[in-house]
Amino acid sequence: MGIALADHLASLDEPSLTALLRRRPDACAAPVPRDLSRLAGRLVGRASLSAALRHLDRDTVEVGRATAVLGEHATPNAIAALLDADPGLVERSLGILTDLGLAWPDGATLRLPEALSEHWRAEVGADEPIARMARHVVADEMRRIAVAQGIPLSTRKAEVTQAIHDAWAEPGYLRDLLGTLPTSAQRRLGTLCRHEFDGLRPSADDHLLLDAGLLVLEGHVARIPREVAVAAWAAEARLQGVPELPTPADDPDQVASGAVAAAQSLLDTVTTVLDDAAERPIAALKSGGIGKRERARLVKRLDLDDDHLACLVIDLAAHAGLLGPTDAGYAPTAAYAVWREEDAAPRWMRLARTWSGLEYAPGRREVDGKEVAPPEPLLSSAGDLRRTLLSAAGGRSVRATADHLAWFCPAHGLDDAGLADIVAVTRREAELLGAVVGDAVSPLGRALADGDDVAAGAHLVDAPCEVVLQSDLTAMVSGRPGVAVSGLLADAATPESRGAATTYRFSPDSVRAALDAGWTADALLADLRALSDRPLPQPLEYLVTDVARRHGHVRVRPAGACLVTDEALSEEVLRARALRGLGLSRLAPTVLVSAAGPDAVLRALRGAGYFPVREDESGALVVERREAQVADTPAAPGAREAMTPGALAAQLVAAGLGRDLDDSPTAALLGSLNRRLGPDELDLLADALDHRHDVHLTYSDRNGTISRRVVTPEQVMHRWLVAWCHLRNDEREFTVENILEVSPAT
Repeated sequence: MGIALADHLASLDEPSLTALLRRRPDACAAPVPRDLSRLAGRLVGRASLSAALRHLDRDTVEVGRATAVLGEHATPNAIAALLDADPGLVERSLGILTDLGLAWPDGATLRLPEALSEHWRAEVGADEPIARMARHVVADEMRRIAVAQGIPLSTRKAEVTQAIHDAWAEPGYLRDLLGTLPTSAQRRLGTLCRHEFDGLRPSADDHLLLDAGLLVLEGHVARIPREVAVAAWAAEARLQGVPELPTPADDPDQVASGAVAAAQSLLDTVTTVLDDAAERPIAALKSGGIGKRERARLVKRLDLDDDHLACLVIDLAAHAGLLGPTDAGYAPTAAYAVWREEDAAPRWMRLARTWSGLEYAPGRREVDGKEVAPPEPLLSSAGDLRRTLLSAAGGRSVRATADHLAWFCPAHGLDDAGLADIVAVTRREAELLGAVVGDAVSPLGRALADGDDVAAGAHLVDAPCEVVLQSDLTAMVSGRPGVAVSGLLADAATPESRGAATTYRFSPDSVRAALDAGWTADALLADLRALSDRPLPQPLEYLVTDVARRHGHVRVRPAGACLVTDEALSEEVLRARALRGLGLSRLAPTVLVSAAGPDAVLRALRGAGYFPVREDESGALVVERREAQVADTPAAPGAREAMTPGALAAQLVAAGLGRDLDDSPTAALLGSLNRRLGPDELDLLADALDHRHDVHLTYSDRNGTISRRVVTPEQVMHRWLVAWCHLRNDEREFTVENILEVSPAT
């Protein structure tokens, strides 16, 4: 039977178990496994295995396949012989598999989770070995193969079959035979092994494969014995070791300073976009997301570099929980106000971690020629490639690492053109973040890859905010302005340009808007003087006092609208050509009335160069402060905080295998309805049901169609699980018996 994974886990000490859990973070998701048996059950789940496989390089994948093919004979020496590889390279890959809990030793033999073993065997070749295949073919066909390969003949079919089997079992026999074939025939055999065999072609390569005895004819159908498929795969699966790549030639000091500049620029851009969205929510498409036209307006209004940067900012802000949908469009969440006041390093790390965790590239947003507007999700392999590039390129040339990315991340599933596109987009995003500068991963990029907040804080420090008020009625702002400074400038000035410093311009309209928002001239001048150590420029002081002197000379009350002013000004307003559309008439020497509403009258007066104020029905001044839009902070409804690897390891070591622990009543009920699920899966589902948490199900419906979805279980009714299905956004009933797999909704 061999040692099971749970028994292997029980043999590990606490530091080793902690290291394994750190490499498999999904195992720490709540509810955490109660014991080592349940931990083993989670580690061999298909979702967990799939996540772990994304960490494997090409050599390690090939060693894993060899382990699966050899089965009970999978020793390091046998793996090295099958792959004709350096034993040191085999040991390296076996160490990676063992460290990830994807393989474990059983004496000299290596064991794999059954689901993973089946997966890798199928990738190599899933047909029968020659001994079994011989049962279905005539004796003459077996003799033809023996003759083609010079294997001694016998009169009995069984003896011929045994002779072929023994010859093929010799290390290197089939590999040497394949080596005698032309390269084109070897490639053709590899293609036939990797794809469903659809019959022979009348080609020279197919005839060569038949003549070499590498294909078996069963009637008129040609089949590829498993031994041949394995040999064809092994001939291509050459272990090469970690590619030797050059180090970057960039100056380290320039890389560090360039990274800080890029990071600060991105933080400023995100702040600018979200501050603007608080005043004017970003219009959303009916189908969700922010469309090209609205992004183009955003790029022009806020002076962003291009649409790609707009997409990146929208995605990062939304998925970091800083931007969310409202009835009026996308606006900052309550979490944004907290984030905005944090130091630069934690603000950057939140955005950078969000970027690292995204499963797609914001610059690649089309499916079948149609755009998926940000921040709508679009799954792809870009996330794996991004994380692999950043971790693999540490200390290496980023360009050279990108050229070998298929070795570091072989499971990307892209063609050459698609891979090149994703790599190009990933590099630009990394440069915008400051994670990559030139050809090198920056100190900030290494801090992100290592999850080291302290290192990020050592390199990224907020520049002090400096405001310079100038005589041309502009203000130059460098560094990060606080909420008070930003609020003052947003009320009293208009942004003109952005970059390393932001330029604001004061005008009669902008000062009038500040007075409309409740500022007094004295308070506004006092706060402007506090912005800088320099004296307040006279033109700015004159502008504020002049607008304040004229402000409120006309007062608008609801009627249609009623205008109250002094007699001389009322005559001027009544006769103004620009205001004829209001249909003004005189009620008294100082009172005019219009059929238009107060808002229309205010707009017309301001457009004509007046500075009116609004009053309510009692004559009290109405302060026209613009209310910032705030979106709900997005949160996964079933998200739960994971336990740290160290704490969980200590708990599991104390619990041991735990095979005698009783299941909860809910888990026992679910187990009686589904004999397929393991103890850890029943615990996950029971906990989700008892505490209304999300869980990930793999489900087979009555037609055998398999789907994967996140649900929030509500109750068990007879043999059905009633749950809210996030895929369908509706309540659904699932037959408990048809649940194939349960995993955390991480």
